[in-house]
Amino acid sequence: MKQVDGKGMKPALIFIHKWLGISLALLFVMWFLSGIVLYYVPFPNLTQAERRAGLKPLAPATGCCLTAEEAAGRAGVAFTEARLAMTGEETPAWRLLVDIGNKGAPQWQSLDARTGARMAPLTSVQAMKVAETFSGRRALQADGLERDQWTVPQGLDSYRPLFKVSLEGDDGLELYVSSTAAEVVRDTRRAERFWNWIGAVPHWIYPTVLRQFPQAWNQVVVWLSIPGVVLAGTGLALGIWQLFLNRTRWIPYRKFWMRWHHIAGLVAAVSTLTWIFSGLMSMNPYGVFSSRGLSAVERDRWLGADRGALVAPQLALTAIVAREAGAQPLELERIRIDGQVWYRIQGTQRQWWVRADDASAMPAVESVLPDGLVAGSLQRLRGIDRPPLSVTRIDRYDDVYYAKNPPSVEALDTRPLPVWHAHWPDGTDLYADATSGKVLLRVDTSGRWQRLLYQGLHSLDFKPLRARPWLREALVLILSLLGTALCITSCVIGWRALSKSATRPSPGRMRCQALSDTNTRPTKKR
Repeated sequence: MKQVDGKGMKPALIFIHKWLGISLALLFVMWFLSGIVLYYVPFPNLTQAERRAGLKPLAPATGCCLTAEEAAGRAGVAFTEARLAMTGEETPAWRLLVDIGNKGAPQWQSLDARTGARMAPLTSVQAMKVAETFSGRRALQADGLERDQWTVPQGLDSYRPLFKVSLEGDDGLELYVSSTAAEVVRDTRRAERFWNWIGAVPHWIYPTVLRQFPQAWNQVVVWLSIPGVVLAGTGLALGIWQLFLNRTRWIPYRKFWMRWHHIAGLVAAVSTLTWIFSGLMSMNPYGVFSSRGLSAVERDRWLGADRGALVAPQLALTAIVAREAGAQPLELERIRIDGQVWYRIQGTQRQWWVRADDASAMPAVESVLPDGLVAGSLQRLRGIDRPPLSVTRIDRYDDVYYAKNPPSVEALDTRPLPVWHAHWPDGTDLYADATSGKVLLRVDTSGRWQRLLYQGLHSLDFKPLRARPWLREALVLILSLLGTALCITSCVIGWRALSKSATRPSPGRMRCQALSDTNTRPTKKR
């Protein structure tokens, strides 16, 4: 077999790097600059704390309300999740996540909690009223839509169709109201939208026309990232090659742009390669990483046998108010775990748990679910024959369960402490929250690799740097600017290469010109 020597390999690397660089240089510049913006301005999202802050106190009239099972039975629907809240000043409603079969994703629907009657989808006027109640501002206009730039993620599919409601104020606040759930599901402000147009939207290749087709969007990002990895990899190889194998000088280029392209590449090539590669890993190309959620079997085991609530919501609310003077419940959520049904009742700063499937006595109010219930559910989650090595209650973050901004309110919702941690011999770890009754994270060996290759490399999300946020921020900013400088030199070099190719005569044209010059040249007189 013929061996490929260095002399044959180097021209091939140069050819690949040159033409990939010409094709992708502007894309790389956009990725670096938009990444800096995205680091400081995240994509619009309505946090759970913000959503609860817009709810009215849950104070239904005496004798109200039906349980979720009773309301669903009268409406003739089956549900998987249920929340009770006020949809107006005096109208309590069950919001049920209803399975609509093969027609599409489950959808949130509202039922009158007093009668179980289905509530008609909101009109534009009603959507404006919901937005006004939520924000305390006057609504100016409501436009119906299925999706737009700020509501394109699949996480909002169960709330569609939506109304975009513009509100008075200098900040350009716009609220998105679900017509079926009759609640606000997203908020955006003018400054937030502006920065996202030059941050998240270009960085994630996120225009609505593409992002509304998730599979197509995934493939576009993957197939832009793969040649990007090749470009960065060949550039790194060539930069090191020139540095150590050139006998006359480390930086062999004398021309300004080529010289600084080499220097910037030596400084920023590694971070450029890891950022493009980790961006590719963020898309989980071709399913190389497993899901971080429970499997269908594990979810069924966590929920347990299907049972109905026997305690009326009004009785649970009365028990809370009787226990704590001044308590203001905002929302009641029906939770099933290990075959038990509970009401999770949330206020502005506090929450309460009431057992809902035992009507034998006055409901007992708890601040969290019982330890034995959560720990026992984790013990049986992967089958009786596959018990975990340990089930412990932890009050500190570890390498896979952590919050990016621990002091923030959002961290308390998404990554609270303490939590229950179960560890299995095959390296699988699960983290369950006794304050929400949910499994928050499932991580196996594949998930740990994703943690390193995506979050670690892409966001410098390593424990020593998380402990020093100022250092992490400085590194992200400096490396991003160096990467931008590297890509700008690529753009200039690529433009000059294309310009020369466009103006350089072709070999055939040069031969024709030479022949013409010969035929028209005057002959010497003898």
